[in-house]
Amino acid sequence: MKLGKYILGLAVVAAALTSCDTDNVGAIYDAPAMPNLSFQSKAITQETEGDALTVPVVITRTYSTEAYSTTVNMTTTNDKAKLRSNQVSFGPQEQSDTLYIDATNLDWGDQCVCTLSLPDVDIQGANPFATPIHKIVVTIKKPALLPAGTCTITDYTWYEEPVTVENVPIIRVEGTDIYRIVSPLYYLYYGLEDDPDESNFEFTFKDGKITIEDGMNLNWWGYYGYFDAASNSSYCYVEYGEGNTYTVNQLLYYAAGGNLYTGCVFTFVWDKPAEE
Repeated sequence: MKLGKYILGLAVVAAALTSCDTDNVGAIYDAPAMPNLSFQSKAITQETEGDALTVPVVITRTYSTEAYSTTVNMTTTNDKAKLRSNQVSFGPQEQSDTLYIDATNLDWGDQCVCTLSLPDVDIQGANPFATPIHKIVVTIKKPALLPAGTCTITDYTWYEEPVTVENVPIIRVEGTDIYRIVSPLYYLYYGLEDDPDESNFEFTFKDGKITIEDGMNLNWWGYYGYFDAASNSSYCYVEYGEGNTYTVNQLLYYAAGGNLYTGCVFTFVWDKPAEE
């Protein structure tokens, strides 16, 4: 008799435990009824040396079998950055959507700080297993061009006698080892700056060495300097002289005819600031 009561007691306890677990399954595993939206991260920072940049911003939600849509608000410190669309839409069972910020007409030194926020109603159903991010700061930067001294240039390409000009500006791209001699040929032959993005001469300077990227440079009335160390190292190289003197040897490219010529040579003596 006592054994029977003992077995019956265990059965009652087991039934109670089973009933308790079943009651809590829904509370533990069911997705929240509210939208429960969240940005994927709190901050994004992207840089470009170009005139435009597109930055994707991902928004997530807790799993749901229902479709849902809402709008996102954005404020910005620079009207060059715009939200392509402020509409966020999720189809049934979809858990992420992507917005795009387009920054255009960027100038050197521009910075766009964009703050995106979700409506309060969309974050009320906060997932108990994660903290939703209801605001994100997106920073879009185009580095500034910083003064990096001047140079004296002597050109050996266009005339039988060398032509020399002093005080040609050199600039550095902020946060990099990239330098640019600003429109050297226009300073040489016109005494003025033309367009630094088209006719400048760009190089990398690190540990006392100059590196020039293969390709065209020094736009001059349809003629270009053409550096091609990979295939034409006999014609494309840098000579190092005394007192920050550098001689650049490269090919000359005529765009209209598609022809390459030898003998595009110039020397520059760099008057560097103390920190360079």
